[in-house]
Amino acid sequence: MKDCVFCGIARGEEEASIIYEDERCLVFPDLYPVTRGHVLVIPRQHAVHLHEMAEADRVHLFRIGCLVLEAQRAAGIGWEGANVFLNDGPISGQHVPHVHLHLLPRRRGDGIRTLTSFLARLANVFGRGRPRSELDALAERLRSHLSAVAGATPVDP
Repeated sequence: MKDCVFCGIARGEEEASIIYEDERCLVFPDLYPVTRGHVLVIPRQHAVHLHEMAEADRVHLFRIGCLVLEAQRAAGIGWEGANVFLNDGPISGQHVPHVHLHLLPRRRGDGIRTLTSFLARLANVFGRGRPRSELDALAERLRSHLSAVAGATPVDP
């Protein structure tokens, strides 16, 4: 879709700090993270709702998400748990109308801060985006751990 920022990232027309990409999906840090290390997994093919995607692409999206969770843990970004969620369509709070899986590392004691950040996003209050240098550093850190976790570079689809 021409006006979709995530499609623009997939086409290489919009800037993003790519952690992983293959012919079906991309992974990159969220510009407005809810928690430190928050990343997105998106399909290359535009879809607003999960049911619009081919089953194989849905399975692949979640498979890559699981590998990225392991890379987040291996990267030592303070990961003690995670929230994995997907807002299916704009009515559910999906701000970019393109399927995207959120992977939020969680730490003991971060509940109030995470809840406050999450509620602000639901109210369309995002604040300032993270600097590109910070996003690039996170992407580099996760890329190195992702290849070790997956046992291949790039991850076999």
